[in-house]
Amino acid sequence: CPAGYVDHMPCEDPRRSSQLSREMNYYRERHCPPPEETPLCLVPPPDGYRVPVRWPESLNKIWHSNMPYNKIADRKGHQGWMKIEGPHFIFPGGGTMFPDGAGHYLEKLKKYVPLTGGVLRTALDMGCGVASFGGSLLAEGILTMSFAPRDSHKAQIQFALERGIPAFVAMLGTRRLPFSSFSFDLVHCSRCLIPFTAYNASYFIEVDRLLRPGGFLVISGPPVQWAKQEKEWADLQAVARSLCYEVIAVDRNTAIWRKPTGDSCLPNQNELGIKPCDESDDSTAAWYIKLKNCVSRTSVKGDYAVGSIPKWPDRLNRIPVRAGLLEDGTDIFEDNTRRWTRRVDYYKKSLNLELGTPSVRSVMDMNAFFGGFAAALSSDPVWVMNVLPADKPSTLSAIYDRGLIGVYHDWCEPFSTYPRTYDFLHVDGIAMIEHGSKRRRCSLVDLMVEMDRILRPEGTVLIRDSPEVIDKVNHIAHAVRWTTAIHEGDSGSPETEKILVATKT
Repeated sequence: CPAGYVDHMPCEDPRRSSQLSREMNYYRERHCPPPEETPLCLVPPPDGYRVPVRWPESLNKIWHSNMPYNKIADRKGHQGWMKIEGPHFIFPGGGTMFPDGAGHYLEKLKKYVPLTGGVLRTALDMGCGVASFGGSLLAEGILTMSFAPRDSHKAQIQFALERGIPAFVAMLGTRRLPFSSFSFDLVHCSRCLIPFTAYNASYFIEVDRLLRPGGFLVISGPPVQWAKQEKEWADLQAVARSLCYEVIAVDRNTAIWRKPTGDSCLPNQNELGIKPCDESDDSTAAWYIKLKNCVSRTSVKGDYAVGSIPKWPDRLNRIPVRAGLLEDGTDIFEDNTRRWTRRVDYYKKSLNLELGTPSVRSVMDMNAFFGGFAAALSSDPVWVMNVLPADKPSTLSAIYDRGLIGVYHDWCEPFSTYPRTYDFLHVDGIAMIEHGSKRRRCSLVDLMVEMDRILRPEGTVLIRDSPEVIDKVNHIAHAVRWTTAIHEGDSGSPETEKILVATKT
């Protein structure tokens, strides 16, 4: 691609979005070009690009030359977001609401929220900046999905991912966020500037869809006890009350609520007239689904509320309640867990991969199913983005019940991340996801060019599929300048399966 494509994100292109409606921030959401308008080219690294600083050192410093954008450092340096120091950006761990570092802020939250001991595992940080909050929670065993849009700060999510912190480009606008319902044990907003009560409280209701029963909601900054925002603060409290959220604490400009554990709160009787969704509503559906003004029902057989679901790490290999919603789901889950334990052991011992070493921090499983691949890597110093193809049966809820994270995505479209943000891409069945959605079939060439975009130089791709598909993949891999090797599957895999391992040069 031309040099100007160095940070190209096809579905978050400011040139396209600037022409769209500002209503409910529609213009900041995903808007993908038609395939014929997407150039088929490889995104180049910036001049002076270097192999990233290895984890865990990267949490605190990265190479300035890998993303030489000084805007955040210039504007937010006094708040401890990030600073320039020699050839590095350094990250003191601060944020607008916690300039002294997220550590001090977490000590305050620990007075009210059980951040230790494995009670909480999955968190969502909305409008995350450079994700210092999520980075600090890793020490507590809490895995945070941090998100922010591509906005005037330009590269905040790119900085987060370069640091080795889970992050994702997204905007809470007119559509549901691409996560299954009741996934997060903790939802956090620190000066995220989301108008939670606007549009008939649509944004608060979306937070409620994503928050696990018994989970915690933390909002720091406006409008919580904020000057000249008395009405907004009163409205926020009224919406929380109407959904029977328990006020845990209001500590200066930080408010903490706990969501009720069942459907006993009848929204149709509340002061704002917010109603429960029809029983026909699928609260797990979230790929290009418009926001709704109704409250998702939590009624699922079995208990997956915070405080009832097993603590981390016990929940990783327990059969999730919501795995049982699939036919034979319990048996399939157990078989899947055993299979991926065996396969990952084979990857490490026989394929000479760098899994488990400091060279691999950011991993994506592009067809994750129950998250068995990620679960088998749980003792490695990695985080895994589990991607669930949007047209497949939804097992994303079970992935979150295990204490892992992921998103819905249709691989006929580019992924919502910056270039060069993953060290390792894993695909079990590339032909399956290349077929795409019911709306259209997509090209294997387009998919592999997109994989090249999001993979770091010297990063690894592992693809499992039939020998015929692997031959096609190998041919395209050479066109995108990957070096490849083809291997037989492990002893328990079908003979009709081969494994391609490729390295981006």
